[in-house]
Amino acid sequence: MPLLISRLTKRIFLCLLTLALVSVLSPDGAQAGEFGNLGYAIDESAPHSRSHVLVQLGPGTDARSVLGSESRLFAKGWFRVEVPPGETPLTWATTLSKRSGVLTAELDPVFERLATPPFAANDPLYVSGGGNPAAQWHLHAVNVDGAWQGTVGADTVVAVLDTGVSAGPDGFCHPLVWEYDAVTESTGPGSAADEDGHGSHVAGSIAQCSGNATGGAGMAPEARVLPVDVFAGNLASTGDVVQGIDWAIAHGADVINLSLGGDNGLHSTAMDGAIARAIAANVLVVAASGNEPVGVFYPASHPDVLAVGATHINNGVAGYSARGTGLDVVAPGGDQSGPIWQETGGTYKGFSGTSMAAGHVSGAAALMRAMHPTATWDQVRSAINCSAKDLGQGGWDWSTGNGLLDAGSAVEQLGLMVAFGTTGCVDPPPGAGDRVGSVEPATGIWRLHEGGFTTHQFYFGNPGDFGFMGDWDCDGVDTPGLYRQSDGYVYLRNSNTQGVADVAFFFGNPGDVPLAGDFDGDDCDTVSIYRPSEARFYVINQLGSADKGLGAADFSFLYGNVGDKPFVGDWTGDGIDTPGLRRDSDGFVYLRNTNTQGVADVAYFYGDAGDVVFAGDWDADGDDTLGLYRPSNGYVYLRNTNTTGIADYQFPVGAGKHPVSGEK
Repeated sequence: MPLLISRLTKRIFLCLLTLALVSVLSPDGAQAGEFGNLGYAIDESAPHSRSHVLVQLGPGTDARSVLGSESRLFAKGWFRVEVPPGETPLTWATTLSKRSGVLTAELDPVFERLATPPFAANDPLYVSGGGNPAAQWHLHAVNVDGAWQGTVGADTVVAVLDTGVSAGPDGFCHPLVWEYDAVTESTGPGSAADEDGHGSHVAGSIAQCSGNATGGAGMAPEARVLPVDVFAGNLASTGDVVQGIDWAIAHGADVINLSLGGDNGLHSTAMDGAIARAIAANVLVVAASGNEPVGVFYPASHPDVLAVGATHINNGVAGYSARGTGLDVVAPGGDQSGPIWQETGGTYKGFSGTSMAAGHVSGAAALMRAMHPTATWDQVRSAINCSAKDLGQGGWDWSTGNGLLDAGSAVEQLGLMVAFGTTGCVDPPPGAGDRVGSVEPATGIWRLHEGGFTTHQFYFGNPGDFGFMGDWDCDGVDTPGLYRQSDGYVYLRNSNTQGVADVAFFFGNPGDVPLAGDFDGDDCDTVSIYRPSEARFYVINQLGSADKGLGAADFSFLYGNVGDKPFVGDWTGDGIDTPGLRRDSDGFVYLRNTNTQGVADVAYFYGDAGDVVFAGDWDADGDDTLGLYRPSNGYVYLRNTNTTGIADYQFPVGAGKHPVSGEK
């Protein structure tokens, strides 16, 4: 007989508790993000909807006969037409444009949203206030704010196989895509409308619209939700769930969330086959472990499914959470002392259960896949497991698995796995040392990295400016600086954020190379220069101000040969930065321990021709060592001793960058 998966009974689960309503929200500014009809077809490279195209029909044209059933009127004469499997929006618009009665067929361009990394949610239920914890304590518990520094889930699709999904007033930042009712086999907008709120609640944890100062937030606010209704009343048959999985695979899901399950003694060959097809399509399947403190339920117990247990507000394992063999991680599921708050049917309600916990992990997976789109499903799963915060004794244990979901660390760990081409856990670099930054000279975009994870992203300067970092206001934190070689101006900013310069002054000649460092040991950085035509360092121990130029350097000295590439660092740990040179002709670096003319105190071979050399204290031991940026592959290579050898650590920052480093 077919396996039945229950939705509401005690033994078989989707939600343990439905608690008191915390607030009823009637937001005025409905969706934070709109789709625009620009009145003309746009280039495919511009941002546009992937789920549908826009079509204008002539007067008297029958829409159903020309466009089929997958269309809906949204303005006089204009229809949204869903893109069928196997087509791209551009090819589908081209096909439709040739049909009789079609006046215009075009892509649906999208406007830029406010939710871009680094992102900070301003939603009332997410933000703590008056010394009280946020109602959405569960999002804070999994360090989603850390993940938001580099990703908000853009361009990922999460399929929610559940009771359906309906968008309330707070809604989702993007329209629902590829809605499907597996029971009735109906498609189109509204076909997977929620039966009782459970599916909408789970989807809210995954991708509730965030940053609109309304209601609450979700894990991946820029992800798109693909709703599949697999329930008929309180039960979902295996056949319908299998059909829903195949629908999700065929329509581009990156993650499939199964907040459903049956007794751990149950099994289905048909379900196993569907999971295998998802894995073959590189889709991560996440499932709730079960709402009884027994063995992990099926399909969470399947070896290729990421099984999620539940924690309560104090990060302990919820009493109802299933446990044992097959459990991967735990995530907030809540209980009566602190439920999970998400929009449900137009209001915010508190639900509890491993269903809710699974939604948090699926949301984290969407963040990860957006940040690292080349990652495989097993790298995503392994990164979640490797980065989880241990709640018990070291390593895996039967009640918490590998530990509590840490979204920020999971994004970073996935970057390391992709960089090293592995599914094994990769140790991150020491967290106390200097950080590496990368500047895109063509755009003025700065990114600050912790290993493979971007912690800050902002604009500063103009294309072509020469970037560097230093501690300009003596507060112990390095921030950006620019040297504009076209006019010899220095522009310094005192925070790692977008904005205008706090300090600007004229210094040097066009073509000079800026060198930021503390050259007199006063714990404040200044900007000196190296003049390539002379192979001479010019050192100044003060900053200009108010656009006033500087006079002569405090001192200067010759060092190296014309054509050498300069950098500075504190090689001895005495608090004073001194020069270094990279000579491409022989592959050697030459370090000097004083700011005087003379021969190198340290010389060794390091890197390849064309590598860009910079310096920092990567392991926080007090002295600077070298880093390399290799333009040919976009990788950074860091070494913890000033000796010949291979890198101690490496990670990608992308092609076409200029490396910088600084204290954090």
